[in-house]
Amino acid sequence: MGEFKLETERLILRDWRSDDLDDFHRLGEDPEVMKTLGPLMTREQSADLITELQRRASRFGHTFWAVERKNDGRVVGFNGLVRGKAEQIAGELEIGWRLASDCWGKGYATEAALASVEWARQSCPDRYLISITSVNNVGSRAVMERIGMRRVKERDFDHPALAEDDPLRPHVLYEMELNR
Repeated sequence: MGEFKLETERLILRDWRSDDLDDFHRLGEDPEVMKTLGPLMTREQSADLITELQRRASRFGHTFWAVERKNDGRVVGFNGLVRGKAEQIAGELEIGWRLASDCWGKGYATEAALASVEWARQSCPDRYLISITSVNNVGSRAVMERIGMRRVKERDFDHPALAEDDPLRPHVLYEMELNR
């Protein structure tokens, strides 16, 4: 099986490579990127996450793929699909993204997410696609709405991996129908 590659006008979503670590780790140590996601990541944690994403790709045929900008080859983040791990969403098809802060406001997250949604429609048997984020992550919530997702308030939850007093613990859930 060859390397996964999904192209948009300005981006390439693809499998992770060993030389992606430097670009990816810059996201994990950027306070702006991590303020709605969790604590800053060490280089080792970034490497471990890449390994986990590679494992998910191998197991499920999809993951949060590396997002490479076509004009300069820089990996500016990730976007794609995973199976939910938290008890409230276990096994559900989840779309997610993370982008470098200097790439915010350029439409990259929406562009990549729309490509991931289309890929899911063609490749996954799931009826619904979900996305979750901390209640205060207004940027990600805006992307969810731009790609056609709607909030399902009755499915909002406190993320079990976060401490009770963690301000990131309250999560919202958005969904969209994939296959009608």
